[in-house]
Amino acid sequence: MTTYSEIESEYHRKSIIQEMDAIRLEEEAVKGRTLLDKSLALLGNLMISAGEKLRRRQHSMQEERSVKLVKVA
Repeated sequence: MTTYSEIESEYHRKSIIQEMDAIRLEEEAVKGRTLLDKSLALLGNLMISAGEKLRRRQHSMQEERSVKLVKVA
């Protein structure tokens, strides 16, 4: 019988493994031998940072909406 803590620890273990894989891939891309490899790595980092900014902006907009709904009710 699996408990909640076992499921949660397995989830954290998988997320740590995914993060380690992402770090390895990023290091490999930065060490790229050609200009194309380095350019693609920079483009990927740019896209990730832009996506994170959009996510933060969207999250703050959703919070503002929920606060307005609470005030109206």
